[in-house]
Amino acid sequence: MKRFVSAIAALALGVALAPQALAANTQVMWTAASGAPIAGTPSVAAGETLHFVLANFPNGHGLYAYEAVKPAAGTRPTQTSASITALTMWISADPTAPSHPTQVLSFTIDNGNAWGADCAHQQCGLWFQFDHTNPADHSEDQFVPFNFVAGTAASTGTGATAAPTSAMLPADTLAVSANGKALTENVPGAIAYRTPLNFAVTTGSGATATIKSYTPDLCPVTGNVVDALKGSGACDIAVTSPGDAMHSTKTAHFPLIVGPGVQSVSERITSVSIKYPMNLTQASNFGEAVSYKSTTPKICSIKGATVKGLKAGSCVLTATAMGSKGNYGDLKQKVVVAITK
Repeated sequence: MKRFVSAIAALALGVALAPQALAANTQVMWTAASGAPIAGTPSVAAGETLHFVLANFPNGHGLYAYEAVKPAAGTRPTQTSASITALTMWISADPTAPSHPTQVLSFTIDNGNAWGADCAHQQCGLWFQFDHTNPADHSEDQFVPFNFVAGTAASTGTGATAAPTSAMLPADTLAVSANGKALTENVPGAIAYRTPLNFAVTTGSGATATIKSYTPDLCPVTGNVVDALKGSGACDIAVTSPGDAMHSTKTAHFPLIVGPGVQSVSERITSVSIKYPMNLTQASNFGEAVSYKSTTPKICSIKGATVKGLKAGSCVLTATAMGSKGNYGDLKQKVVVAITK
């Protein structure tokens, strides 16, 4: 059976499925509080309630539902309400579950600020995935968007929204780069183990932006510098402008995929006199002990980290060091030293 998802009853209403909807088997269909189907994508404000029913619910397992910012294709969202119990829904036939798959279900929407998002300026929706009984299976992962309307609106129970009570200032703009390379909001970038990225931020308002890590155990932030403490994983870095009298606050999220670091040795000695043996660098950039081997034994010899010139010429050495699984690979690097009389 071809897997799919839709924010409405696609077969009944004849609406084409969105490309991102081709994921899970469970169908999510917006309804009124009574359960009557509602066509289209609902518009909601903070405090309003979305109602929906589910079809093709998975047998033997339940689902978790969170409010979330739309993730990059093929990934789970990094910005979700999952950290806040009150904003997490458990849908299961388990009698202890607060929500059951045969009900008309309801989810109260917030603006995302409590969990690091800004639904007024980011695409928010409901995220569904298997519950704790099947955590490794991603086949039910799906994002179902809604339209968020900034301002205060009374809940109608149907997904309809009253107009905002006041005009909103335009959001500030952010131009963000890391080590001189421009970053794009919500598009994964890259960071290597113990290879810091220096973030530079320019705001349209001229206000000073702040940088925060939502994954500090993996990618802590010190000032404008982001580091990676492991060689794999995904980090969520948020950049926020407070805005000014002409601009509202703006928060943008920049996911970073962590990869292994590159081990190297930085040799300060470039020449050695035949008369005076010298000690080479004994540790790599990651602190591993470096071993050397001469590939030009008629020009130079090596004992430990001490290089001795035998005759004038180019001394070529191979530097090696052990790697750290998952963080950085083995070192194998050519080092060239000039031997002088």
